[in-house]
Amino acid sequence: MPDSHTGDLRSRRNGNIALIAEEQTPSRRSQTTGDNTQRTIKMSAAKEGQESTANKRTLSESSAEDVGHTATQSNGDGMWRNELSMNADSSSAQPEKRSPSPGHANRKLSDAVDVVLRIVLVLIFFKLETMTAFKREIHEEELWLYKNPRRPDIVKGGELLFWVIVAPFLVTLAFYWFTKDRRDFRAASWAWTLALCMNGIPTSILKITVGRPRPDYFYRCFPDGVMVLNTTSTGLDTSILDFNCTGLAGDINEGRKSFPSGHSSFAFASFGFIAYYIGAKLHAFDARGRGHTWRLCIAVIPLLIALLVAVSRTCDYHHHWQDVTFGGLLGLFAGYASYRQYYPSIFGLEAGTPLTRWPRREGVQYQRLAGKEEDKDQVGDTVRRPLLGGKDSSKWY
Repeated sequence: MPDSHTGDLRSRRNGNIALIAEEQTPSRRSQTTGDNTQRTIKMSAAKEGQESTANKRTLSESSAEDVGHTATQSNGDGMWRNELSMNADSSSAQPEKRSPSPGHANRKLSDAVDVVLRIVLVLIFFKLETMTAFKREIHEEELWLYKNPRRPDIVKGGELLFWVIVAPFLVTLAFYWFTKDRRDFRAASWAWTLALCMNGIPTSILKITVGRPRPDYFYRCFPDGVMVLNTTSTGLDTSILDFNCTGLAGDINEGRKSFPSGHSSFAFASFGFIAYYIGAKLHAFDARGRGHTWRLCIAVIPLLIALLVAVSRTCDYHHHWQDVTFGGLLGLFAGYASYRQYYPSIFGLEAGTPLTRWPRREGVQYQRLAGKEEDKDQVGDTVRRPLLGGKDSSKWY
């Protein structure tokens, strides 16, 4: 009996040990499986990190290749996004080093051409002033028009030349001192210099080709008042007076340059430009200046000065009224035509703002990204912004 009891105890103990072993085996297996799973996850994460790094390098390389073609990418919503260009030697975004554009050299060349052109026009003007005017016949019945006494110039030619140059320069310089707008000062300088050059050439050409005698021509031809006629004249019309002038050749030649008035044309070209310039700055001629009389009064003051200069030429018997009238119109046209080369209309809402002389055609910094609702009719910087109620607006405003 004792032996059999001992055997039963041993068999039971072995059975319990086997059961415990069987219960522990699944838990060890599950723990081993969990460890293997964690190792697999870590290996996958490491592999993905390597792939992500490789993708970044590939993106960097591709961006470096496309650095000269585009600087923006789309986010799918048609929005604006400005991005820096990618450098080929680095995966980080770096500013692009742009080479000097050829437009800068062209701009300097154009400025040089404009300066040379103005100098050439001035030289041509002074050359025309020394040429002999056309000798127009004088009839006996019109001699009274040219027998006015000689008077000194009320406004001397040298004084007028000084003020038609200095006056617009001082006015534009004053605006530059207040506004510090170099672009406006440059545009105004180009405009008023062009106005004077454009006015001088047609004025001198008309003077020497028309050859109309001045109101004091008789006393230029005969300073002592004694008329001397050529007896060798073979003209069929005896009413034509063939003068044998005894005066100075220079005075006689200048006496045939009455039409048009140079004082009048230069005064209206210079002071007319000042009137356009000040009136545009004060918006005296557009809708914003309506009802403000003081703006208009300030703008027309230069025109009154030019008018006084023109009238003075009839008071000192150097020009007929037709001469100063046409000269004034010629000067006004030259001044406004030159002004419009660099400024918009004085009657528009943008009056006084200089035009863009060199529009940017390359190196656009912002581009409209492709979207489903992109407006194909939009040109340049004008875009349709949803936040502004769908209104057309510029990117600068």
